[in-house]
Amino acid sequence: MDGLDNLISEFYFWGNLFFSSLTFSLIKGFLEIYTLVLVADMILLIKQRGFSGDLRDTVLGMNVPPELITQKSKLQIKWNKIKERLKSEDQSDYKVAIIEGDNIIDDLIARMGYKGENFGERLDNINPGQIENIESLRFAHNVRNQIIHNENFVLTKDDAYKVLDCFEEFLRYFQVL
Repeated sequence: MDGLDNLISEFYFWGNLFFSSLTFSLIKGFLEIYTLVLVADMILLIKQRGFSGDLRDTVLGMNVPPELITQKSKLQIKWNKIKERLKSEDQSDYKVAIIEGDNIIDDLIARMGYKGENFGERLDNINPGQIENIESLRFAHNVRNQIIHNENFVLTKDDAYKVLDCFEEFLRYFQVL
């Protein structure tokens, strides 16, 4: 046990000697100045880039339109009106609901900053990791394209619900619904 006590006291002695030395004081002073410079740099960068927009981009990883953050109730009202169309027994109401849903999602994705002439191109410019349900959005948009370009396209109520569920999944991802 004497050997362990001697080892501990030697370690303590040399530790105190180092921490009270001029070398340690110089290292400590340099690190304090370096820390102050880093903090000043961070403050200047935040001030230069603008705090609110940068914070939203940093937290969510993308520029998210206000409808997905602060104005959720307006978007919920629009979405509920679209869902009301599915209560009808008229196939044209189902088609209109899908077109309106597609337009809402297209507008949101365009304002997120994804480039493209139309919704299809914007969807192609989104990497699978950027938006969780990108494949289901592509499916829903393809159904919308069939509605627009094929006047004989038959859409059942169940199919309309499936397509709107794809759009809803996107809105649930952003906690709108």
